[in-house]
Amino acid sequence: MSETADVPAAARASKTILSAAASGAASAQTGAEVSASGPPPRIPGIASVKPEYVIRPIGDARGPSQRDRDREAAGSSAAPQSGADVSDARDSKRTFSGTDMGDDDAAEAAGAGDGQRGSKRGRKERGQNKGRKFAKQNDDVRMCNMYMLGKCSFGKQCRYSHDLAAYISSKERDLTFMPSPSPSGSLRPLSAEAREAYLNEHYSTSAPWVLSSSSKPDQSADPTALPHGSIDTSVRCPNFTNTGECPAGWKCRFLGGHVRILPSDSEAAAQEEETEVAGTIPAVAPTRSGNVELLGLNLAQAHGSSAPTEEGDDDFRRGETNFVSKTSLRLLKNREYFLPKAKQVLEILNLETEEAQAHGHARPRPIILSEDGAEKPAKKKLTGADLEDAMMNGFEPETSSHATQQDGASSTVDHARYRPTEKRRLDWKGKLYLAPLTTTGNLPFRRVCASFGSDIHCGEMGLAESYLHGTGGEWSLVRRWEGERIFGTQICGSKPNLLVPAVEALVKEVGSGLDFVDLNCGCPIDLVYNRGAGSALLDSAGRLGKILRGINAVLGEIPLTIKLRTGTTSKNTTHKLFARLQTEWGCSAATLHGRSRKQRYKNLADWNYIKECTDTLRDSVRVWNEESRHADEPEMVPVPIFGNGDVYSWEDYRENMERTGVDGEMLARGALIKPWLFTEIKEQRNWDISSRERLDMYRQYAEYAISHWGSDTQGINTARRYFCEALSFTHRYVPVGILEHLPPRLNDRPPIWRGRDELETLLGSSNANDWVKISDMFFGKAPDSWHFTPKHKSSSYDADGGSEQQG
Repeated sequence: MSETADVPAAARASKTILSAAASGAASAQTGAEVSASGPPPRIPGIASVKPEYVIRPIGDARGPSQRDRDREAAGSSAAPQSGADVSDARDSKRTFSGTDMGDDDAAEAAGAGDGQRGSKRGRKERGQNKGRKFAKQNDDVRMCNMYMLGKCSFGKQCRYSHDLAAYISSKERDLTFMPSPSPSGSLRPLSAEAREAYLNEHYSTSAPWVLSSSSKPDQSADPTALPHGSIDTSVRCPNFTNTGECPAGWKCRFLGGHVRILPSDSEAAAQEEETEVAGTIPAVAPTRSGNVELLGLNLAQAHGSSAPTEEGDDDFRRGETNFVSKTSLRLLKNREYFLPKAKQVLEILNLETEEAQAHGHARPRPIILSEDGAEKPAKKKLTGADLEDAMMNGFEPETSSHATQQDGASSTVDHARYRPTEKRRLDWKGKLYLAPLTTTGNLPFRRVCASFGSDIHCGEMGLAESYLHGTGGEWSLVRRWEGERIFGTQICGSKPNLLVPAVEALVKEVGSGLDFVDLNCGCPIDLVYNRGAGSALLDSAGRLGKILRGINAVLGEIPLTIKLRTGTTSKNTTHKLFARLQTEWGCSAATLHGRSRKQRYKNLADWNYIKECTDTLRDSVRVWNEESRHADEPEMVPVPIFGNGDVYSWEDYRENMERTGVDGEMLARGALIKPWLFTEIKEQRNWDISSRERLDMYRQYAEYAISHWGSDTQGINTARRYFCEALSFTHRYVPVGILEHLPPRLNDRPPIWRGRDELETLLGSSNANDWVKISDMFFGKAPDSWHFTPKHKSSSYDADGGSEQQG
């Protein structure tokens, strides 16, 4: 990239405005006077930037406003392409009963728009950019994936190419990627001197920003050395470097990083020519093309029993767990998946409902006839005591011929239910909890947060309905990185007959890789709320109780946690639920977001109410232990309680902990804007992170993203998309070194500012085109057909109901 083209829009604007300001002596004199007399008093809601870094103060009508910059950022980074395919199946196909879901309670959105609240102009300029599309990028030659990663069983009937030489010759030139500073990919393990040396070697605070990406000579500099001009042997493949393997094989965009140049072999070339003449189609991808030998492909996987099959082995990723086989997904889609516990739990819950209705005005039960017309015998009704006995002591074993066929073993099913005292205890006291964040809370982002000190991770919210439909994108949400010490998944649904079977399926498929399952009771968006899910459950205590008890019954020893808001309206009601969460419904942990559904993010989080709910739960446990009817049972210990809302500094964290007595705090927006917040809290300091350290954090994210989504063409562009999604939040960070008052506040709105160097200004740009330019540093230049449209239209600093949607 040229230096002129690389200067961000914000930087170009700053140079123009600063030049104009320099000609005004009065402005310079005013700034000097302010500096001499000390910083002005802190203004609530305004981030006070030092005068020498202010381009235009808030309220100044000159030039483009911050809101204009936000509107520019909300537009696409390129003109939308008509007829573009949707690139991400998970986001494009996620629906709630066939309706586009939009966002969910774990989503972190930008703030509201401008204008008078309720005006047409204001409504247009805030909220989400709905119907976003991302063009799907493919190679010019569409190679068969089964052939490239193993053995293709279709032969001549295969619709895709098996011509490896044509594919390699048509590929674009290999991308480059700089070396990692440490095996973990993070700068943190290095000494201060080693970190500084690495930053000096690879980054600059002015264009071209990234100084070098390669550490070895290019053997392909000589055009005669290789038959394929697309290969650059000086490049480094992140996957091959870290694991010794690259699942992308020949399709890798860093192919030169794992090939070996061999002497010319005329005999091999002759054999290839004979194959072409014979017109046969090879079934197994070769490991050689001309004098280029492929390294890093798992040969056992490519040619042996581990070859990609219908079982889903083609989704192999080193260092990740919680994969689901394609056979299981097919059974779920066909409604053939065996869920014996869920069936019996739902029968018990339904009988409980019928018994409750019998004491009031119950609707008549429908008469179900057998084939011969005789009425089926009525099921024996259970009393409340029978129900509790069945739930506590276990279910009657049920045999099924389908179970035998599916499991290939004994049809006896373990129906024993774990008592609350037998559940795994969650030792979360003082730990830092990264919130479940839709779109942005993906596995690469969680890895970045882990490198900065996060302790507890929860995957993105999944819909119970989509799990039961066998949606592959939904099941990918439970993917876990091996370094995540405490990991769970969040699920959302409206009824026991959806949530209980979905949770049993999760336990059967990935139960060994889950430390907890979290129930979403905070999602505020209409599409979820109107279906009775998310925050709607806060107003249906009876239904919520059945859901929690039913899920607990099928979870076994896995703990069940819950995330709630303060209520659905301005009236706080959740304390009534906290009195029952542990003693009646068996929750193992609870997190309370200090805002109601109606408030969204227009008010500050109510930590006083979080304290009230915390005290309520602990009082309910104390009363339960003191009751004589529980004298023979083990003493109940209060479960961990976490608070959530507006934590943006270590001072915020400490104040909330001391004031409320919660066991820990969940970080959401604060972690999205500055992932190093976990380090600040643990080290109790406001980290004035440098622009080069921040740029290396993006390099770290890019490396993790390539490892997760793949290093082929589609994987690179998927990684680029989520890279830009992350930048749509991190660009809002205002460096603490240019602030007059500390600690920074999450909802404070800054004036238009410039950084202490050009790179810091670039990283603070709200222009989506600049985010794409930053992605070009690590993923190569974006294709002309690729464009990025931010998820949200406006800045995060306006306090309005259209703010972020993290439940």
